[in-house]
Amino acid sequence: MGFPILPFFLIFLIWLAIRIKTLDAKQEQQEEEFWAKEKAAQITPAKDISNLRYITIPIEKFPLNFSNDEKVIEIENQLKELSTHKLLNLSGVSNTDLKLTYGTSNFETMSQIGEDFDKACILLNSYAKALVEAGMENDAVNVLEFAIGIGTDISESYIMLSDCYKKRSQTEKLSFLRERILNSNLLLKNSILNKIDDSTEEDFSTSSPE
Repeated sequence: MGFPILPFFLIFLIWLAIRIKTLDAKQEQQEEEFWAKEKAAQITPAKDISNLRYITIPIEKFPLNFSNDEKVIEIENQLKELSTHKLLNLSGVSNTDLKLTYGTSNFETMSQIGEDFDKACILLNSYAKALVEAGMENDAVNVLEFAIGIGTDISESYIMLSDCYKKRSQTEKLSFLRERILNSNLLLKNSILNKIDDSTEEDFSTSSPE
């Protein structure tokens, strides 16, 4: 007697139809919620953005003109320019939420402020790397601590700073950095922590007596 495949196949088809219908209904609901939110955002009145807790780059604390390399000079010039701008960490904030939070008329201004922040994080990472390569580790640490303090999402900045802490045997600062990453909203935080932990284990095994 053969195995009755047909009843199971029919059950599977019924389940599949229900599943597709459920997913379609969920997608339709999400679309309706999105457009309702976008409609509300389009008529959101302007908010006062003059007293927000803006970030400014402390360019006066950076060791400017330490290199004759054109790339480093260009990084410094761009950082100088951005130091005159207001910055805000708006990572993960959608265009709709920008309008709802700050008002439609402030959308372009806030978008630029967010873009300037992202650009600053990239430049700070490159600047710190140039400082490390020049043997100016103390200055690199200052730049990296500022970048991480304002919430950069560039993985290399966290790993670079952890390497500096390990070279200096600053275990307390390393633990604080690890805790900060653990409690952050960084998309790649697990990958960053794994790299920090792996390199820490390598350093420990290298320094341990045989």
